[in-house]
Amino acid sequence: MNLNQVFAEIGNADVPHRLAKLISVGTIAEVDYQTARVKVTIGDWLTSWLPWLTARASNNLNWQAPEIDEQVLVLAPCGDIAQAVVLGAVYQQQQQELVSDIPAEERQDIERMQYLDGTVVEYNRKTHRYFIDIKGENATLDIVSAGTLNINTAADITVVTEANAKVTATENIELTAKSVNVSASENISLDAGKDVSVKAGGNMTLEAGGNMKLNASHISAQE
Repeated sequence: MNLNQVFAEIGNADVPHRLAKLISVGTIAEVDYQTARVKVTIGDWLTSWLPWLTARASNNLNWQAPEIDEQVLVLAPCGDIAQAVVLGAVYQQQQQELVSDIPAEERQDIERMQYLDGTVVEYNRKTHRYFIDIKGENATLDIVSAGTLNINTAADITVVTEANAKVTATENIELTAKSVNVSASENISLDAGKDVSVKAGGNMTLEAGGNMKLNASHISAQE
């Protein structure tokens, strides 16, 4: 678009008025999540429905909707509010509490997304720590893959739960390590629909603090 041509057509008297509307600061008044449009209050004036800017909006789609009372910038090409687009949110002083737990000198290294329920997704480029903290009584983290899921680490992996842990496979489960330790404060059960094989290249020790029972149709012991 040739701005000089446009300004010539609308007349010099209208240029200052339109320039004043090129970029405005306003507050989200209404949100239509179905059409991805918002109405913005600019001073005492309420705009019509305007689209908001997003990172991607074609085959790859990014969805991050603004909220009511969020302060935003509005860009109006040629000062025409009818063509305006909401650029994004303006960081306000009251949001300082969202990073109040981070020392000011460390904030340059932090990228954080914090949600209304207190959930935090954060990366610290200085400490190389990616942190996800999901709040809520029914908090859930789902990772779904139509194919293979690989987790590789050069250091330790620790999984801790205050409830039950369950691993289910339709086919096989394979566990390979230099040493494998299984410890339970109460019971350990092994149940197979067919054979169970235990093989040791060295010694094998079975020790019970109480009774030991072997039940089978045939028991064979060979030295």
